[in-house]
Amino acid sequence: MTVRLRNVFLSRWFSAILIALIGLSLYLPNLNELGYYRDDWNNIFNADSRGADMLVEHYASDRPADGYLLAAAYKVFGPDPTPYLAMNLGCRILSAIFFMLSCARIWRFPPFAAFAAGALFIVFPGYLRQVDGISYLPHQVAMLAFSASIFLSIRAFDIGRITVRVVMILAAAVLSIVSMFLMEYYLGMEALRFGLIWAYGANRTDRTFSAGFRRAIFGFLPYLGGAVLFFVWRSFVFEATRSGTDLGAIFDQFQAAPKYVGATWFQKLTLNLFKLLAGSWTVPPYNGLNGINVRVFFRAFAEGLLPLGIFCAAFLGMTRERNAGSPARPTERPERKKTRWQLQWIWIGAFSASVEVFLLIVATREITFSSSLDRFTYHAAFSAVLVLIGFIALIEGRMVKFALLSAIVLGAVLTQRVNIHRYAAQTRAETDFWWQLSWRAPDIRNGTTVLLHNSAYSPEEDYENFSPLHLIYRRRAGSPIVFSDLLNNDSIRNARMGALQKRTVRKISFIRDFSKVLAVTKPTEKSCLQVVDGRNPIYSPFDYSRIDEVGFASDPDRIVLEGAAHVPDTRFFGPEPAREWCYSYALMGAAQQRHAWADVAAIADEAIDAGYHAEDPVEWLPVVQSFAYLGREDDARGYLAILKSDPYLRFQSCQYFRRAAELLTLTESEAAGNRWLSIELCED
Repeated sequence: MTVRLRNVFLSRWFSAILIALIGLSLYLPNLNELGYYRDDWNNIFNADSRGADMLVEHYASDRPADGYLLAAAYKVFGPDPTPYLAMNLGCRILSAIFFMLSCARIWRFPPFAAFAAGALFIVFPGYLRQVDGISYLPHQVAMLAFSASIFLSIRAFDIGRITVRVVMILAAAVLSIVSMFLMEYYLGMEALRFGLIWAYGANRTDRTFSAGFRRAIFGFLPYLGGAVLFFVWRSFVFEATRSGTDLGAIFDQFQAAPKYVGATWFQKLTLNLFKLLAGSWTVPPYNGLNGINVRVFFRAFAEGLLPLGIFCAAFLGMTRERNAGSPARPTERPERKKTRWQLQWIWIGAFSASVEVFLLIVATREITFSSSLDRFTYHAAFSAVLVLIGFIALIEGRMVKFALLSAIVLGAVLTQRVNIHRYAAQTRAETDFWWQLSWRAPDIRNGTTVLLHNSAYSPEEDYENFSPLHLIYRRRAGSPIVFSDLLNNDSIRNARMGALQKRTVRKISFIRDFSKVLAVTKPTEKSCLQVVDGRNPIYSPFDYSRIDEVGFASDPDRIVLEGAAHVPDTRFFGPEPAREWCYSYALMGAAQQRHAWADVAAIADEAIDAGYHAEDPVEWLPVVQSFAYLGREDDARGYLAILKSDPYLRFQSCQYFRRAAELLTLTESEAAGNRWLSIELCED
């Protein structure tokens, strides 16, 4: 490599470009295929039903600044998730660049270390919430504000003019306070700032690293003041109402049992520190890559080659093999017992990570590499990166380091790409589900509690269901009118009791009536949406959910078949899926509900003639029923064989038609068809 080309590789602006390219190549593909997840639905419901300013009220109980940020963003971007995702990506890339620049100013050698710090933050697999656009915007903006604040605080030391230095220090202090107002536990990142200031001073004097403590204290004072002001406001002025954000309640608990609470904190600190520093690089890749199909794996692998290639090229271009006879580099001279930069990174990373994790524990939060709880690693990702690079840099052998870092980056980019594909697939599945519900249910009566199961995803909160329900059926209603709940033990018991349950989601209160239940299921990805009739339920043999435990309470008459149909808004639910078998099945279900057997048969004939067919055998039941009731036994016989193919489905179908003879008012010919079906299904 020529000297000129190597100088380009070693320049900071080139490192910044490479970091940006890694971020863009990793997260930009499929960005427009992502949708709403978890709290996104709640935010969309509030903003659409009561206006964007409702988000201010929505977050007033714990993080008021988040509400103002999201309200402003919604007024600009509206409900489209793509601009939020793009903004989040921009924040992450800029955060990585600011972190890289901070490290480069403190440790000018080796140049690759600073680049690796920024690059590993970009791919950090311990945080997989890059797919959440709206609700995680405050996390990303807070991270950008703090990383910029840290850079300014380090850069200020190199400024000669006192006025400019003061302005930079003030700007850094303000940015840190902004970050803490958005995410209060980001206060722990001040420990990272302190460690970096300490390292900056120690590396630019003749003192040892440990002797720079006093100098670091003075450099840290302006930011300590900002942190104290925020802490006082949060503890004694602001009245938080959510668990984990009310510091007064946390301190009261500690004072009541200091030994027990202190021991619990220590145990959780140790466990979560291990999760952060070691688990972040191993557990998410294992969880994310375990069990994926070959197609998804190789697609993610191919897409990950570009960010991996950029990282590997940077390593080879920024590092050189040390010659055995070459003199030691200036920064590695042993005089005055200078602490090696690798040990500095490990010490600073471990110290700051301990503080960051401890504040999480005090706030009753823990790192969990499942669902959305990995967000608690994000603010400590810089610390985890420092520790990892510090340990790897201690290993002798350039190519050994290259192999280790390449393996870690490969695992990280594969995890992120697979994660994106999974959430894009979830968006497609959710879009398909809600459109199919609108086909089957033109309207739903007010007061209905919809209990639903979609095999493609498992909601964590009930608003992930009632928000899209309202966006379809009760657009802009200020409070829920059509309700929903998760399919769990509580909802099953409530359905059995026909209970009334009060529910408050921040500022929104409502009462669910479990005596007015509509149960809906989509057993597999290839199944159609199926409405359960509690009077005569029948379930897919592929349905392994708990829908059969609430099916008895389901009343399909909660569906309103008359009047204008409610059509999903494509801004929220994307374009309508192709009207193939599932569309026909939904129309058959509505006609079956009206006992319009001729209509069911006509729809079935049209679908079959078009070449459509069911993937789930239970979906042939209305076809068989309508054909038999119209005297078309020969036409029904072939599809009846499908119902007989599964022993449990045959048993259910036998019970279904026996019960139908009691429930339905049938003509003589329809009754004859029902008897024929009962004989075929119930007798050997």
